[in-house]
Amino acid sequence: MKIALTILCFFCCIGESLGQRADDIRMNFLSPPENAKPKLYWWWLNGDVDTTQLKKELHLMKEAGIGGVDIFEIGVFPEDNTDGMIKAGPPFMGTDFLKSLKVALDKAKELKMEVGMSVASSWNAGGSWVRPEHAAKTLYSSKTEINAASGSNIILPFPEISENDTRGRSRLIQYTADKKPVYYEEVVVLAIPKVHQGDLDTTNILNLTYLFDQKSERLSWTPKSGSWEVYRYVCANSGEHLFLPSPNSVGPIIDHYDSLATAEHINYFINRLKPLVGGDFTKSALKYLYLASYEATDFAWSAGLPAKFRSLNGYDIYKFIPALFNNKSYNPKLLESFRFDLRKTFSEMMINNHYKKAREICNANGLKIISEAGGPGVYNIPVETLKALGSLDIPRGEFWYKTQKFNQDGIDIMWLVKEIAAASHIYKQGIVEEEAFTSMKNWQEGPRDLKIIADRAFCEGMNRLVIHGFPHNPKADIYPGIGYFAGTHYNDRQVWWSKVKPFHEYLSRISHILQNSRFAADVLYYYGEEIPNLIPPKNTQFKAGTGYDYEVINTEVLLKDLKVEHGEWVLPGVGRYKILSIGKGNRIGTQVRQQLEEWRRQGGIITESENITNLGIPADFKYGSEEKGLLDFIHYQKGQQDFYLIRNTTDQWVKEQCSFRQTLSRPEIWDPVTGKIFPVTVYNQSGSNHTNLELTLPPYGTYFVVFDKNLVGKSSSARRELYPSISQTDILKGNWHVTFSAKWGGPQSTAMDSLVSWTESRIAGIKYYSGDAVYSRDFHLDKNAEKGERVFLDLGELSKIASVKLNGKSLGITWTPPFRYEISDLIKTGKNTVKIEVSNVWSNRLTGDAILNQHFTNTNLKAAVRGKNPVSWGKMPLVPSGLFGPVTILRYNQKEK
Repeated sequence: MKIALTILCFFCCIGESLGQRADDIRMNFLSPPENAKPKLYWWWLNGDVDTTQLKKELHLMKEAGIGGVDIFEIGVFPEDNTDGMIKAGPPFMGTDFLKSLKVALDKAKELKMEVGMSVASSWNAGGSWVRPEHAAKTLYSSKTEINAASGSNIILPFPEISENDTRGRSRLIQYTADKKPVYYEEVVVLAIPKVHQGDLDTTNILNLTYLFDQKSERLSWTPKSGSWEVYRYVCANSGEHLFLPSPNSVGPIIDHYDSLATAEHINYFINRLKPLVGGDFTKSALKYLYLASYEATDFAWSAGLPAKFRSLNGYDIYKFIPALFNNKSYNPKLLESFRFDLRKTFSEMMINNHYKKAREICNANGLKIISEAGGPGVYNIPVETLKALGSLDIPRGEFWYKTQKFNQDGIDIMWLVKEIAAASHIYKQGIVEEEAFTSMKNWQEGPRDLKIIADRAFCEGMNRLVIHGFPHNPKADIYPGIGYFAGTHYNDRQVWWSKVKPFHEYLSRISHILQNSRFAADVLYYYGEEIPNLIPPKNTQFKAGTGYDYEVINTEVLLKDLKVEHGEWVLPGVGRYKILSIGKGNRIGTQVRQQLEEWRRQGGIITESENITNLGIPADFKYGSEEKGLLDFIHYQKGQQDFYLIRNTTDQWVKEQCSFRQTLSRPEIWDPVTGKIFPVTVYNQSGSNHTNLELTLPPYGTYFVVFDKNLVGKSSSARRELYPSISQTDILKGNWHVTFSAKWGGPQSTAMDSLVSWTESRIAGIKYYSGDAVYSRDFHLDKNAEKGERVFLDLGELSKIASVKLNGKSLGITWTPPFRYEISDLIKTGKNTVKIEVSNVWSNRLTGDAILNQHFTNTNLKAAVRGKNPVSWGKMPLVPSGLFGPVTILRYNQKEK
């Protein structure tokens, strides 16, 4: 059995059965339930699918420990299909598409897998069925200059509509015979004095709509003096396309601010999908509909905006419309006030008319709605993010693998985890989903690499992954096969796929704990009333202080649910906090300020400070080398149990004296790599509020330290160390016999007298090899393990993942340091045989094919790295691969001390 937990805590040997006190969390830690398992985006590229392959892929996912999929039908960019490798499939949601979808849904139900489905071919919400009155809208204007000599019956021309949108595509607008849009509405006619000096306010602007005849398009008005600019504003379709639809699924996006547009769109899916599942979604595999992040690029308008603006803000929007196109003429203070009111209005309209309406319809039909309603921040986000995310059944964010985008403050706006967790917590949604491992790098990563950023996301509150993504391949025998322009290409064509299940089990175990317990923090941070109000990564823009954590709250929940009890801040059903921080410079309205004063009188502690270290509250978690930032943590609670997830943020072993604000319980170590639980017997309690123990974590290692008040006991001097002092180390020197696959250009076999990366070989078939390679050799052992001694096989270093057999018996898969197995019961005196199968990634073979003009691989993706600094396959640095060692036999003296 693999031992991947390398700690110098000590485990109990007094023979008590932990299983006798096991609750559901403990019982399910080894084998978590389905809803804790990661899901996948299942890309149906260009809508081109093969039903036999669909069923096969679902089987492979299930076998690998995947809990569900989100079906995402989407197109490909022309540069990713230059050879026509990806065929154009049937229209999205058409008859033939639905036939394939039914096959997938039936198979998923048979396999007891959950299915979600994106409600567009790509994104944003929309499709070919969207009628003009429900399609996205914007404002167009025409300008006519008028003076006293112009007369009193002046034609105001219909605004010109450019042929192409902001992305250079022909606008999807239907026109009548007179070349006007099928859908348009007159908004307002305004007259603005031609001479103004940057202090324009609404008293200078005349609303002449009542003097304009829409039928004749004439204005009956003559100014008494001066020159005026008369603007005719018309609302019509923007013609904005779906972002990247499949070839036969082109269509406009909907008006996201119109409840009728949302209702018609969601009901279209309900009506088309319901017959596939026998009329009852609750008895099908289909559980969710998914609204992707809002990434529309045109300026948005909606017919209901003026009325909503007035009801929320108490004044008309009309005289401020010119500021949407030219803001230099307005008084800056007045302009900023209007802009905030407009953002607030858009936010309320999108939350109520899009997200809440979609949820209402889905829930009425036995489905749930999921969305990335809060970003990422690189796009236009027209909402108060926590409120928008809280309006869903399940909020979703995203984070990327080795792809960052920083704002002016140096904060990565593509890392969207803390925000989603806060929304899920304060709105009591339970699930914190994350689109995980999105990347612009192709076939260069393994589970070990992905674990690092998954652990960071877990320590910000993620509790279920939706891995981006699994490209469906209609053809069975091409490798690495077709891929979406953005990775990670997380499918069965990956070299390491057959060994990936332990990684999924690891993710599931952590997700299981965090889904079934409550986040614990000392600080409640109110992020104010600005819109949008993105929550950046943990401890960037806001910090509670070293050893403390914080929750984030918005105005809606603050006014509705927050209260003060015995000097603490309480969100019923969510958590208790010692401090409320309102930050410095946040926009705070009158109603909130009045409530804050009332809470101060009730004894609630309110601060503008970020750091609470000097407020006399003991740290929740601390360790000796805090100034180096080696460890990260997050704390969850359930009943009498406290779960601290601790992660090593470095690529080195870390050994630290750690202190937890816990007493009256004996600590345990829960290892998510193996599912094992190790009671700790050597620890001490300092004063009345902290328990101290020594932890050692391997490079980027992560595990739970758990305190359970149902487990009582005292620190014991009689101990057995999990990893005691090494009594002997034997390096396996000499030749290794290594076999490769000729299918991927490798030699049938070779001898290696030293363990180095394949990329250092002079043999091209090894240097550029991608695939599995088996290292084998015999070694001799002079004696078996003595009494009280434990023996381990340590592989040293490798890339990317390996499985091992010793004397013909499988030791399992190793995918994260330490690459180590206990072999005390398997090793024997005399001859022993070890076989180590190592799997790497496709990048090297793709590079070799490009350099040597060979054709072992086949894919539509012509670049190794996408983005601003693309790298072709021929210029891609090789990824270190293989077994690097040293491979050693370790003996540990496990005698009682």
